[in-house]
Amino acid sequence: MDHGTLRQLAAGAALNDLDPAERREFDAHIRWCVACTDLARDLDDVLGELALATPEMAAPPSLRSAVLRALPGAAGGPSVAPAQPAGADRTLLPFHGRGPRPSRSWVIPGLAAAVLAIAVVGLGARTLRLSDELAAGRSRVAQQAAAMAVITDPAHRTASLSAEPAAPVATAVVVYRPGTSDAYVMADHLPATPAGMVYQLWYADAAGVHPLETFRYDGDGPFLAPFGVDLGASAATMITLEPEGGATGEPGPQVVFGKL
Repeated sequence: MDHGTLRQLAAGAALNDLDPAERREFDAHIRWCVACTDLARDLDDVLGELALATPEMAAPPSLRSAVLRALPGAAGGPSVAPAQPAGADRTLLPFHGRGPRPSRSWVIPGLAAAVLAIAVVGLGARTLRLSDELAAGRSRVAQQAAAMAVITDPAHRTASLSAEPAAPVATAVVVYRPGTSDAYVMADHLPATPAGMVYQLWYADAAGVHPLETFRYDGDGPFLAPFGVDLGASAATMITLEPEGGATGEPGPQVVFGKL
């Protein structure tokens, strides 16, 4: 095999997806090829990080203190005046105006209720943010599980993608199941998308080059994104860097690229 073909085997080696003859040839090749040895090690890291990337979702520390502060009688929370005994003086708060004088036992609990309502509104906003984070976490977990299901299917195929100048140290692999839209790109060491920019997936076939979904990435942990199309008849895939909204014509700067 030529060097390019052997390099393509790196993804299959990381997934233990080579037949015995391919495995022997690849193992013999990486005994002297430093570049392919590094690629195989990097792809192992990508898959290892993906398996361990399930996000741990926990309530922020401020949530507990906000709840405690919102409870009447809690330390730092609104206090409620004790009930006044019969006959006690209820004229401690000055009052000017017509009508009966409001009693202190009505004013203070009313103030406490208002403070509690304000605290609950703030707590509700934090809860909504936490719910959004949990929903995003569940979505990532489901996506990781779907990608791992493709990897463990004997019918899947793999391809290594090469780093381009826009991400010179990136490593990436595509896993897909021909005949289905189950196809994912997994990458490591991608830079975070700059402000106003997005990553965009593309695939190429006999009909041309086709734009797919766009994604933002914060640079933290492995990058995982679905293609959402059948790559069985595709010739190549790539990730590009595009302005917000993505491209529909010519692709922008390539981040990673590989033949299938």
